[in-house]
Amino acid sequence: MRRYVPVLATLACVCVSSPVIADPVPELVSPGLLSSEQGEYSPTFDVARNELVFMRRTPGRLDYTLYSSRKTEDGWSKPEIMPFSGQSRDAGPSFAPSGDALLFDSERRSNQVAKGSINLWRVERSASGWSEPVLLGPASINDADEPYQTRDEYGPVETADGTLHWYAFRTPFRGGAYFRGERQGEFERWAELPDPSAPTFVAYFTLSADGNTAVMQGRGETARQSDLFYSCRNDAGWSDPAPLSAVNSPQADGGPYLTADGETLFFVSDRPTGIAGSSDSNIYSVSTQQLPIPCGG
Repeated sequence: MRRYVPVLATLACVCVSSPVIADPVPELVSPGLLSSEQGEYSPTFDVARNELVFMRRTPGRLDYTLYSSRKTEDGWSKPEIMPFSGQSRDAGPSFAPSGDALLFDSERRSNQVAKGSINLWRVERSASGWSEPVLLGPASINDADEPYQTRDEYGPVETADGTLHWYAFRTPFRGGAYFRGERQGEFERWAELPDPSAPTFVAYFTLSADGNTAVMQGRGETARQSDLFYSCRNDAGWSDPAPLSAVNSPQADGGPYLTADGETLFFVSDRPTGIAGSSDSNIYSVSTQQLPIPCGG
């Protein structure tokens, strides 16, 4: 009887695993020059001119001032005070998508608004430089019977279609709300956009040029510091805000700005930098290539 010896066939398994994509690492922008021991906030970037505008203040003081710097092959230029800033509290700058206009909030005086109130302003760029700031009246001028805490408007943002967006504490939304409207026309509460912030917390935010991506500063879910959240708009409306976990840190993160080309997110953070004497917020940038924004990208 012939004996059959079973042969065990060894199957060679070639296992191909998906590459592990690490979270993007935010880059501290120009440590010691732009990101300094003073404290920087609200960065905004014009991609056509490689120009960064941001707010800087002295720790413990409210001397909010807007600065500008340009990036060249040799690096960033020394930041200079914007020609219209330095005399009053100026903050929350945001370039229009074209880069030909800059919007910001300010406590500067105007006979159209109450003394000490924070309002929305706009400057235009021309071949000769920046224009004088112009008050965005309908968005800033409140009814005379509104109490003090409802007179402030923050963080103006403009999309490519010319729509103005901002955050404010206005009657009857004293807990804070988003608003939108024309530059010098009617405005309304923007209730569709979800607000991840807590009451009385200024929710600075940014929008993509097409208005379909929002990145917002809101209270962290597990602590009192702020985090970055994002929301997407489609035919069904805005999605619930989700944390930008790949960017957020255990420290405070906020002041987002998404560039007009959608390729870079600028923001500020209190995370440790190693800069001598720094105990305040500094500027960071991160490529959106590995982020869920812009939506639909």
